[in-house]
Amino acid sequence: MSNEINRVAIRLKEVWKIFTSKVEQVFALKGISMELNYSEIAVIIGPSGAGKTTLLKIIYGLLSPDKGLVEINGIDIYKINGSTRDKFILQLIGYMPQENKLIETLNIQENLILPLLATGNSKKISFKRVEKTLNLMGLEKFAKRFPRELSTGQCRKVLLARALINDPMMLLLDEPTANLDSESIKWLLEYLKLLKNEKGTCILLASHDQRILEIADKKYWMFDGSLKNLR
Repeated sequence: MSNEINRVAIRLKEVWKIFTSKVEQVFALKGISMELNYSEIAVIIGPSGAGKTTLLKIIYGLLSPDKGLVEINGIDIYKINGSTRDKFILQLIGYMPQENKLIETLNIQENLILPLLATGNSKKISFKRVEKTLNLMGLEKFAKRFPRELSTGQCRKVLLARALINDPMMLLLDEPTANLDSESIKWLLEYLKLLKNEKGTCILLASHDQRILEIADKKYWMFDGSLKNLR
């Protein structure tokens, strides 16, 4: 689906998420509504436990909302079946989780090639794109190394590379500056602006790092499951 047809990339309406245990109910998200367009960068700032990661996981299809609408490129993703939804999301969205979720038994090149093969790319095209992305990120010398052989900061860069690997129309980045040095953060912010301006990418970042606000078109504060616009 083309972003020329639908300028709204992500639309949320009254999204709720409630975690229930034997002793309590935790309202992780309380009626979240937002609308993000292509060629737009949005930043959500807030403390740990505010609900930022839960929100990104719901947008990426990893966690179902209890109530509310989640539209990606005009499609209500929770009204389509799981396998169709997964493929749809993989083709459109690049996701960088807060956790260092790399497959420990695969080297870095193999970790990056998986999402390409999952969306139907040939091995030849996939290897070329992995090589290009590793070079872009300055990670080419780590291609044959395993996650356990990399520092935390290097693993974060690999997760970012994996989010970028499919040339997605949308990016969801959870704490993207965590464990990165100042030069890497500077490069990241400039590259995200380039993606927005040259490719029309819709980018949603969740972070504690207020430096990210300098590139934001839309700014939000999240606390205790509620979202507030920052003017």
